[in-house]
Amino acid sequence: MDTDMNKYVTLVAIAFGVALCSLPGCKPYEEEGISLPGAPTASISWSFIEAVDSLGQAAGIDSNRIEFAAADVEGAFLQLWDFGNGETSDKQLDTAYYPVEGDYNVSYSVHTSGGMGLASETISIDQTLELPCAGTLALLTGCDDLKSWKLSNEAGAISVGPDPYSTEWYASPADGHTDWQVDDRYQFTEDGVYLYNNNGSTMNPFDGYVETEMIVEPTTYFLTEGTGISGEDQISLSPFSENLCGFMGVWDSGPVYDILEITENRLVIHGPIQTGDCQQAEGWFTLIFVMDS
Repeated sequence: MDTDMNKYVTLVAIAFGVALCSLPGCKPYEEEGISLPGAPTASISWSFIEAVDSLGQAAGIDSNRIEFAAADVEGAFLQLWDFGNGETSDKQLDTAYYPVEGDYNVSYSVHTSGGMGLASETISIDQTLELPCAGTLALLTGCDDLKSWKLSNEAGAISVGPDPYSTEWYASPADGHTDWQVDDRYQFTEDGVYLYNNNGSTMNPFDGYVETEMIVEPTTYFLTEGTGISGEDQISLSPFSENLCGFMGVWDSGPVYDILEITENRLVIHGPIQTGDCQQAEGWFTLIFVMDS
């Protein structure tokens, strides 16, 4: 077929298509848009844990420990609990410990390609769990004879690394602390109060490691057994105020610390780097304290 004939056939086809689309109900072809999934629906449930005695026999309801569960969400790639007691979790099913009576706001978020779903509950704990001052609690607090901790002056008392237990990014030299770090003291009462006495000022890592005058009010803490990364006992600090996250040793650490070593006179902890508003950043601190004699 020659070129003129090709042009003729093409023109006829176009004209035929135009004629057809002039008929009632004729619509031009349109490619359908991409259908995106919507945000997921988050749903959570909780219940007090059934307690067992030393022989493994049922011993009634443990009204200070709660099991939380999130419903399955198709395509979920990230989920996060905030249990309202200073502890978080990225597991679908987990437990939380509430030794002090009160109301706790629990939140859960789940992420899929369609967005984020949120769910929340308010948990009421009716009783404060009275525990004997023994073991780790006694070593940390001193019980009736309140202990006071301070940063050790040994080399590596403040060290930083990219992962838990690592220290390769930085290690402080011996006697390398500033005066306004040397006079800081940290105390834990056996009934859950955390006291940070900075004697007027604190090392500020967010403005170039300078001295910043500030008054830090007491807050609370939780000591939980075996909840650390490798099964260590763990300290969880509550915020000092709405704009000041709980920390120990250095301002940009915490608010959760695993106890790596504790004796009558020595305390070694590690915890994540944080941004000052309880948001975790990359890296981990290891901090060494000694009892203030």
